[in-house]
Amino acid sequence: MFKGSFEKRLFTTVLWAILPSYLLALFLLWHIDASFYLQALVTIFLSAIVGFSFHLFYYDIKDQFISLANLVEALNVGDFSLRGKAEIGQSGHSDLIRQINKLADSLTTARYDFKESQLLLAKVIKQIKVAIIACNEQGKITMVNPETEMLLGINESKLSHKTLAELNLGKLSELKSNSIEKLTLGSRTARWHIFKDGFREQGQQHTLYIFSDLDLLLSQQEQEAWKNLVRILSHEINNSLAPIISLTSTLDKITGQSDIELDDKEDIQSGLKIIHDRATSLKHFLAGYRVLTHLPKPQCKKVDIVPIVEQLTSLLNYPVNLQLPSTVALNLDVAQFEQCLINLLKNAHEALEQGQENKIDLLIKVNEKQLLIYILDNGPGIQNLDNVFVPLFTTKAQGTGIGLSLCKQIIEGHQGQLRLSNRAEGGCQVEIVLPR
Repeated sequence: MFKGSFEKRLFTTVLWAILPSYLLALFLLWHIDASFYLQALVTIFLSAIVGFSFHLFYYDIKDQFISLANLVEALNVGDFSLRGKAEIGQSGHSDLIRQINKLADSLTTARYDFKESQLLLAKVIKQIKVAIIACNEQGKITMVNPETEMLLGINESKLSHKTLAELNLGKLSELKSNSIEKLTLGSRTARWHIFKDGFREQGQQHTLYIFSDLDLLLSQQEQEAWKNLVRILSHEINNSLAPIISLTSTLDKITGQSDIELDDKEDIQSGLKIIHDRATSLKHFLAGYRVLTHLPKPQCKKVDIVPIVEQLTSLLNYPVNLQLPSTVALNLDVAQFEQCLINLLKNAHEALEQGQENKIDLLIKVNEKQLLIYILDNGPGIQNLDNVFVPLFTTKAQGTGIGLSLCKQIIEGHQGQLRLSNRAEGGCQVEIVLPR
């Protein structure tokens, strides 16, 4: 069997099919009674026609295969714009070109569908409020989402050069999927639900980690439960207080116009006044909790918070030591942010013991994705950290238990986090983390 390219083998097959007829024609031509010149001329003419036909046949077949090879090569490199021109009618060659064109159309549609799916997935990953980390077999990070960047305070371009061990997350490789662990991601320490799964990319095995902050979810549900409770209690108690206040005023007028003895009249009016005052005070007390249940959505705008903090601390006239950068632009609701700082600075000032001065420190630090505000005091600290954000809970004699709950709600409304802790050297530390 002849070895060589497909075109040469096809050419050889046709050559062997035509060669006997060509030789027979030459044999008959040279054995008829004709002049030598005529025989030579016919031989040359016949040989030229056969040679030219073989030449056209060979290069036409070769060009067709080159065209088909170019179409397939274009598909292979991802260029789906090329199309072959098929002949009218049915033939093996035209059917092959039509099928290649259909394949190109199918691949084009599949590419658009894949790109649309990728864009949708990218939008979901960008907006989803869970941390996502992907890493290779060596533990090197290959992908993170914006929520992870915000938690860690580092851009993805810099995270891609780090390993899990460098982020103190080396033990993730030992965890099972759907486990709950207390971990520190950047500046946030919380209980995380960790989903773990594997996938392959470019022939290499990767691991995907999805972190859900259980403390944040529980805190949000707890706040919603407290809001509903305060709303119901306020409604029911106010329904009772309104007629009590009205009746005490009416009874006080009736008593003043009656013929009751003076001493008895004074006792009755004194008692009615106490009831009226306590009912009015309780009504005002409950009105303060309406702030928790009716806090409006933040109306954020881009502002420089440095002059806001400087002006606020000067108006409060507390002994605050400021450590601020020159300028920090941030999207926030100025009114709500100021109210939050007022409450926190007031708490820090009230925690100071007599004779202490300049013991409140307010620091602002900035990284790539976050702004961190620290308020430090050297008071006695907080005795019960677990309940500081619970409405109605307070350690102050005249406290209402609203301030810290309101601050937490304001900061979380800005997609941030508020944390309180006791300092090792004494006093309390307030940490506010806001996304940039």
